[in-house]
Amino acid sequence: MESGGTAHGPGPLIVRALGIETSCDETAAALVEADESRIRLLGQKLATRPEESRALGGIVPELTVRQHLELLPEIIQGVLSGERPLEAVGATAGPGLAPALLVGLALGKSLAWARQSSFHAINHLEGHIFSPFVSRGKWPEFPHLALIASGGHTLLVDVPSASQRRMVGGTRDDAAGEAFDKLARMVGLGYPGGPEIERESVRGEAGKIQLPRPMKGSEEGDFSFSGLKNAARLLLEKKPEIAQPGTARAHFCAEVQAAIAECLADRCRLGLRRTGRKLLTVSGGVSANQAVARALEQVAQREGANVLTPVAGWNTDNAAMIAAVTARRHLDGVQSDWQSDVDPRWSVESDQNRT
Repeated sequence: MESGGTAHGPGPLIVRALGIETSCDETAAALVEADESRIRLLGQKLATRPEESRALGGIVPELTVRQHLELLPEIIQGVLSGERPLEAVGATAGPGLAPALLVGLALGKSLAWARQSSFHAINHLEGHIFSPFVSRGKWPEFPHLALIASGGHTLLVDVPSASQRRMVGGTRDDAAGEAFDKLARMVGLGYPGGPEIERESVRGEAGKIQLPRPMKGSEEGDFSFSGLKNAARLLLEKKPEIAQPGTARAHFCAEVQAAIAECLADRCRLGLRRTGRKLLTVSGGVSANQAVARALEQVAQREGANVLTPVAGWNTDNAAMIAAVTARRHLDGVQSDWQSDVDPRWSVESDQNRT
């Protein structure tokens, strides 16, 4: 989706890049300033309506698109705050909900055209790969192994260099965050489920209730959480009292959290051994879960690797990571074709002009 750009003139190039994120239910824009040595966030705005999703038990695409249409122009205007120069505009083009992606991509193209800025269609997953680094003001280091764990994705990606991405494992069914959401709903907790289960699990103890760890110990690199979900459903059918507020529900939540954390850590262990990487990066909303973070730290330490996670606020979907990839593209002299379209299933492996 990118093509070669023009050569830069003499002297250090400083780029101000706007990123737009509308892949799901977050309506977000961010502005960064960057050169070859560093990147810093100048401003960002985000809007979401979790009360609607909570009331309806999840994301409703029609309401999400309406939110983007209503809020995105004002959010962008608030981030730009005036007529300061803008060298590059990037918008998430996939993966994600197609109607939601179209809103951000169309507005991004229009703004880039009006401002005479370069335009960049950005892979949302590439933004997550960037986030542990750029949230600390620096560009990605290579090689490393990247775990992306969110409501929509659970991927383990080998990142050998600036131009290569290789899938080590993906999810066969539910993503880790989706599993948290569905299991929370089974016991009457709210949306999003990850934070709800984490809060409830503080009063419980893993192991008091037994649930499986799908794929743990397997030599295949993929993730799977459907077995965990089905086992929990069958358990609750036999013992519906577990879903009521109290100690049993807390034990259930602690066991769910432990099972998901152990599955993620086990797949990362396999990935570190297969690739030989000494740096594991973790991004996506699930990376904010403390039990998950501890499990990943422990497995990385046993494998002689370090772990790098995003600075707080960069874990979940955000426009700052999209702006960062946009700035990197502009610095490298590449930009997207004006005919670029959304791709709801855009694989991070197929993004051939990465930085």
